Amino acid sequence: MDLKKCIMNNKKVMIVGAGIAGPALAIELLKKGAWVTIIEARSREEMTEGLFLGISPNGLNVLANLIDISRIYDEYVPGTLRFYNSKAKQIAELDASYQNDAYGIASIQVKRSAISNLLHEMLIELGCFVEYECKLESIEYFGEKINIKTSKENYQGYDYLIGADGIHSKCRKLLFPDSPQPNYTKMLSTGAVVKIPNQATPSEAIKMMFGKQAFFGFSTTNTGETWWFNNYDAEQEPHRPVSDDESQQLKIKKDLLELHAQDHRKISEIITASNDLFAYPIFDMPVLERWYAGRVCLIGDAAHAISPHTGQGASLALEDGAVLAKCLIKYDDPELAFSRFQQLRSGRVAKIIAQARKIGKAKSKPNWVINLFRDSMLKYFINMEKKKMHWVYGYDVNKLDI
Repeated sequence: MDLKKCIMNNKKVMIVGAGIAGPALAIELLKKGAWVTIIEARSREEMTEGLFLGISPNGLNVLANLIDISRIYDEYVPGTLRFYNSKAKQIAELDASYQNDAYGIASIQVKRSAISNLLHEMLIELGCFVEYECKLESIEYFGEKINIKTSKENYQGYDYLIGADGIHSKCRKLLFPDSPQPNYTKMLSTGAVVKIPNQATPSEAIKMMFGKQAFFGFSTTNTGETWWFNNYDAEQEPHRPVSDDESQQLKIKKDLLELHAQDHRKISEIITASNDLFAYPIFDMPVLERWYAGRVCLIGDAAHAISPHTGQGASLALEDGAVLAKCLIKYDDPELAFSRFQQLRSGRVAKIIAQARKIGKAKSKPNWVINLFRDSMLKYFINMEKKKMHWVYGYDVNKLDI
């Protein structure tokens, strides 16, 4: 495309948030001649922390247009899922290998920081540097331009502001001060990365175990690390990062061992071997009527946060970045670009969020009747759902009628 004729050429775009959605959008716009500034409230060191996530073909195919995707396989686990009951009896399998033929790539599990680092490397290659430890404070209009005040400096004369700053978005609070706030679901997602000497053989699949009182998943990467996660009910929301609080770490570890005391011993072995636990409160985000106002638009979790139960958070963030970029490139009118973006995304996002809520409920507070039904019928439901997942995995942003 001739940059002289491109709508985005020399447009100034401020992106708040340097997780996944923000950098993905930035890369697309930078390639079309836009001037992009990214601010991030966290430090660079904090961006390298955290656990792992699932990413499916719909997200991977977007990512492949942004970076050298082969590098995410430096450390990963295949996306095949094997389901077990509390006695470690396999009750179902969701084999992801068919996705290679269907979509050109198959689901995997990778560290969040691996995707973030590769996106940030591409940003630097394109001449865009992230301003870390920089918090958004206020947004003001000056004619058709936006002035942005941050904790570090003031930015003036921007054409667009994009809020990609997560479920507790400051941008959303400024844009819609009366909008509903995220609700704590009284469930924690916990996990850790640990080296276990006798468990270094790479996994062929992620083991998903329905314990008697809680759900537990684990796998071993191609580098010999064990990655595990757990979802369990917790009435009290942690008020500070668990990684910074030794007493919370010990309490959660004790809770997990008690929850899984009647399950297969492998779970307790993994929990016992883990020292640096992460615990994330799971929030439910009420539906926003609008994701935009004027020259400001929300994307990713800032607009439509999703619980981790379907493993679609990263993929939806990547899709958002690609679709919004296409809308901004096509429409010079920000109202038209943002409204078209929401039209294209809201229905799909709502459907996937509803699916995540349904799965989350199935993990919580099991009883023996439900367990018996699940153990006997899950494999049939999975085969049925597998056929229904094409609308998720086969999503192609290049085929959208923007």
